[in-house]
Amino acid sequence: MMTMRQRGFGLIQVAIVMAALAAVAMAFLMSARHERNFFTEGLARLAGKPPSAPASASAGVVPPTPANVLRKCVIDGKTVVSDVDCKDGKVVKPIDTRGIEAPKAPKPDPAESAPRSATDQMIEKATR
Repeated sequence: MMTMRQRGFGLIQVAIVMAALAAVAMAFLMSARHERNFFTEGLARLAGKPPSAPASASAGVVPPTPANVLRKCVIDGKTVVSDVDCKDGKVVKPIDTRGIEAPKAPKPDPAESAPRSATDQMIEKATR
C-alpha cells in the first residue's frame, strides 16, 4: 500500500505566516496611533541615517494653542468657532457643562400622602 503525502503548506507554516502578518499589522496600528511611521524610522536606522525631525517641526508650523481657548472668526462670510488663531478672532469662553444628568425624582403624588381610608387599609391588610 502506497501512502500519499499532502502537498502545500502545513498548519505550522500557516500559523507562523499569520503571526508575522499580525505583528506587522500591530506595528502599523501602533505607529498610526502615535502619528509616527515606525517602518520608515526602522528603514532609516538600517540604512544608518539619523532619525529625521517630525514634519511639523521642519515646516515651521506654529504649535497649537491650548485646547480650552476657542476663537470666533468670520471666514468667507461664515462665522466659525475654532481653536486656531485668526486675525479678527474674538476669544470665546466655553460653557462648563456637567454632561448628561440623571432625571430628577418626581414629586410624590398628593393622593398617596393623604391619610388612607379605613376601607383601603382593610383591603391592604387582606391582600398581605
